[in-house]
Amino acid sequence: MTLNDDIIVVGKRVKIPFSKGILARSLTAAGLKPSVAYRLALEIYDILKKENITEIKKNELRRRVYYYLLSKGFEDIAKRYLLWRIVLSKMSLAILIGGASGVGTSTIAFEIASRLGIPSVIGTDSIREVMRKTITRDLVPTLFESSYTAWKVLKENIQNDNKYIIGFERHSEIVLTGVGGVINRCLVEGQSVIIEGTHIVPSLLDDKYLENPYIIPIVLTVSDEELHKMRFYSRGKVSSRPTERYLKHFKIIRLINDYMVKTAKQKGIPVVENIKISKTVEECLNIITKRLMDIIENQGIKLEDYLEELSD
Repeated sequence: MTLNDDIIVVGKRVKIPFSKGILARSLTAAGLKPSVAYRLALEIYDILKKENITEIKKNELRRRVYYYLLSKGFEDIAKRYLLWRIVLSKMSLAILIGGASGVGTSTIAFEIASRLGIPSVIGTDSIREVMRKTITRDLVPTLFESSYTAWKVLKENIQNDNKYIIGFERHSEIVLTGVGGVINRCLVEGQSVIIEGTHIVPSLLDDKYLENPYIIPIVLTVSDEELHKMRFYSRGKVSSRPTERYLKHFKIIRLINDYMVKTAKQKGIPVVENIKISKTVEECLNIITKRLMDIIENQGIKLEDYLEELSD
């Protein structure tokens, strides 16, 4: 189908074809089941085609979607849909997804990004690799180890399991410096971003990030050790990551997992059990939505006011 045959959605800077998939993801992020979301997206598309609409402004499309949801009895979904449109058009967010190796931070981060239409997902492993190019091994030896092997290059002679956690924190703290730079840059430039990885360590997160309503940290965990271990086998089948290396250090990875969960709870950071992807994503979206509701309430923003903006 060519652009001339389809419905064109007109934004402030670009014109793009109407996408039922994109609309369905937006509705799913608002809380609809994927099957229902796609059905409603198809219904909205069919209505526009029957009205012989070939071009529609993005604001008008959003307004129509909101009222169509209301007409179908999805009042709460309609409000959440509008909430996300307000946030993504007026604000920038930094969503931090942390967790020990193998708990699924990258999978969940990309799922959330897809639902919310956030284009930037950055892994802390990538930030670590950049920092390895600018910092020497002699200066920060723990940076050149993995999160679960950093204890091997500690200068202190620590005999108990604390050495694993101390090594993990020494490895992570320098990476968090880079993470902080990415967060600051995105918020200043008005771009939303999701940052995921093992280095989002609750005990090391600066209070200024925890107090910033536009920075939303979440920690993932897998409480069942056998399920956690199976994740490494599954990942090894579809990637080049060495399964044996993770399993060899599995005890340490579990200690890191437990430490991240404990310190997250101490700092009031939500902890989400990642058993089923769809349920985990839904719970994360609920956490993010609650934060956003607090933001717009504190700013005195009303959904009704935004509807008036869409009508202008």
